[in-house]
Amino acid sequence: MKNYDIRLFIPDDVKSLKNCNELLVDREGLDILKDYLDINSLNYYLISDDASIYRFVVRVFGVENVKVLQVGVDIGRRLAYVVLCDSLLLKAGYALSPKDLIEDLRRLREFLTPSETVVKVGSSIVNGGLKVNYLMRELLTSGFEVMVIDENSSSSKMWNILSGYKTRFTTDIHAALNIAFREGIRVSKAFPHP
Repeated sequence: MKNYDIRLFIPDDVKSLKNCNELLVDREGLDILKDYLDINSLNYYLISDDASIYRFVVRVFGVENVKVLQVGVDIGRRLAYVVLCDSLLLKAGYALSPKDLIEDLRRLREFLTPSETVVKVGSSIVNGGLKVNYLMRELLTSGFEVMVIDENSSSSKMWNILSGYKTRFTTDIHAALNIAFREGIRVSKAFPHP
């Protein structure tokens, strides 16, 4: 949870849990607590896998239903990306390959079940090669909405204040973030994903 600057209180004993407003617990911990507390009187959130962690994070930041996942991708020497939902920075970093990025986005789409996932790919004359073509083809066949965004001057720092994921904002991450907020040309309307 440190990546999101979410601070958690870890109690010394089971009795101190009675004073907690909300409880984050895994399956094993929940089974143990059932022997000591009336868990029906507690407001708890069960964490069991990556999906439940992402759903918990968006809930903590006040997002009940994810309507749109918005992704910005900067294609350069490294593949930088950001994922936002309702102006919450959910994830940011570098993908080793277009295939890894697409797999990450598929998982997030599956976990959060947004109505729409829009992937904005930065493009310029310099990077208009095979990497862009491959990425866009794979995104489209995976059912993502795809937009091509002019990435000129995208590396400048963005001064919007975003809640969520805490990361070192490199030039490439700034570019991906700026790309995510820009308008561009819609390449296609995605086919529904299974």
